[in-house]
Order: sequence, then C-alpha cells, then structure tokens
Amino acid sequence: MRVLVTGAAGFMGGHLAEGLAASGHEVVGIDDLSGGFRRNVGPDVEFLQVDLRDADATARVVKDNPPEVLCHLAANAREGASQFQPRDVCGRNLMAYANVLVPALQCGVKKVVLYSSMAVYGDQEPPFDERMPRRPVDVYGVNKTGMEEITEILADVHEFDYTIVRPHNVFGERQSLRDPFRNVVGIFMNRIMRGEPLYVYGDGEQRRAFSYIGDSLPAFLRAAEIRPDLNHQIINVGGKHSVTVNELLEMVTAEFDAESEVQHLPDRPREVKNAYCTWEKSVELLGYEEKHDLKEGIRRMAEWARSLGPQPWREERLELPSEKAPRIWLENGLAGADPAPEPREQ
Repeated sequence: MRVLVTGAAGFMGGHLAEGLAASGHEVVGIDDLSGGFRRNVGPDVEFLQVDLRDADATARVVKDNPPEVLCHLAANAREGASQFQPRDVCGRNLMAYANVLVPALQCGVKKVVLYSSMAVYGDQEPPFDERMPRRPVDVYGVNKTGMEEITEILADVHEFDYTIVRPHNVFGERQSLRDPFRNVVGIFMNRIMRGEPLYVYGDGEQRRAFSYIGDSLPAFLRAAEIRPDLNHQIINVGGKHSVTVNELLEMVTAEFDAESEVQHLPDRPREVKNAYCTWEKSVELLGYEEKHDLKEGIRRMAEWARSLGPQPWREERLELPSEKAPRIWLENGLAGADPAPEPREQ
C-alpha cells in the first residue's frame, strides 16, 4: 500500500519510513528539513521537501501522491520551549496537521496514524493510562490534544480509520544532537563531546521512562496496519521502567567515561515533575517488547554519536524571550538569533 510519512527526515519519522519501505510498502516521505536531516531518509523512500505550514504546497504534494495510510510525525516537539515559541509550535503542530489531513481525506485516505505525545496527560499522577482525560499544561501539549480531538471528530464525521500513538522519551541513533531545547540524552552526549558542563533542571529527581528506538520501532510499524482491533485506539508506546534524570546522567557519563561538571538550574516553567506511562496496551495490540535495557540503548546511541562527533548547537529565535527561560538558552544567543535549519547533508 502507499504510505505518506510526514517528518520523514526526522528521528522517528526516518526510522518509520525506512521500516515501512523495507516491509514492501510504497513510501513517500515529506519534510521541510527544519529539524531533520536528509541523511535520515532511506534510499527506498521517495522524498519530497515541503513545509506543511504552506497549505497550498502541502495539498499539491498530497494530491500528487494520494496515500492509503497517512503517518503523521512532523512536529516541533519542544514541550519546555513551547511557552517561548508558541507561534512556531502551533504552526508546526496543529496547523501543519490540518494542512496535510484535509487533502489526505479529500483523496480518500483509509487510515490515519497520529503520533502524538504523553504531553496530553499534563501533570496527573503517573503512570499515565490511556483512559485518563487530556489535561495538558504546556503549549505543545495543547497542540497535541487538539490534534487528537480533531482526528476523533473528523473520523466520526468522515468515517476513516485511525490509531493514535503516544510515544514518550524515544532516543537512539539518528536523533539530532544539535537541539539545545529537547532530547536530554542527545544533549548530554553532545555537551560531553564538546567538553561543556552538563545542566540538570531542578534537583534531577524527576522521573521519566526512556524508550530505545530499536524497541519502539516495531510497535510504530504495526500501528500503521489496517486492522479492526487498532481502529479508534489510543496507545502509549514507551519504556516500562522509569528512572530519574540523575540516574540517566550517570549512565551517559559512564558510557563516555567522562567527568563533566554538573550544574543544577531552576526548574523550567510548567515542566511536569514525574511523567511515565502504562505499557500493557502496547504489548497487547502492538507486540511491544523491550529487548534492550536502558544502558544498552545508551551504549548503542553513544557509539553512533561518537562516530558523528561533537555537533554545533542549533541557533534559533525565542519568540518570547523571558527571564523565566533557562539562562543557557539566553546566554547562547538563542533569544535573538534568526531561525537556522539543520544542515542538509545528502
């Protein structure tokens, strides 16, 4: 079947598109390369560069490549920074999704797979269960909540299949090491390789469950299948065991045999202290299985990161610079810098 994957040059999108192509599907991947890399796109994926914020350009691409299944991963997925980049986050999440979803429905798409986020749960008591109400506490979570609800409403009216996947804290090879706003594993690794201090927000005792891409990917691929038992389902996909950020830092520094300076910074505004999910539904419906423990996943990503070497930090403008923003974002000049896309390696 023909599958359209948005965000196909990104970390998860690149893995997903390549995996779908390897399974024999005709895969078209689209991305604007604002946060991804051309090198992440597999050779069997037809790649088209388009900015999903451009409704007309997006509609032309979708109608020229009408999908049977739409897998939507394109996003500005920065929870912490979304309070300081609200326009960019809304444009690259809610509006981008509407711009691709409408022409896909006009073309008769059979199924939509929305890769959402556990940010929709907000600061409820973990572990977050799929039956919990959506209570986002940040701009990014509000966008993902809206995207989920739009999917449910339009599916009821226009009668298409959908599956909503809520990945959380996925890490591994191909993840950007340049983003100073998100992906704590990659940030730690790049700062170590650059010889810079490691920053921890708050006391570092906030708990997360990290998901190695090699374990999550098979479940992501199965979510794209057209199956009655997956229709209208919301499924958490991610690690079964939570750790503190301090514990994670120890694992990363041990892998690099580093003795980096560690500095604690104030908590980021509206950051949820403890955020991890239930996983039983992903096992039942998507066959989720953890074959790599956290240390092994870190080892594999570290090996890849060392092969890439230290990376320059991405410079990007904060729309609403504030003294409440982490000082390292402001000190690095990110408050006033013009947006700079990732290098477009071939």
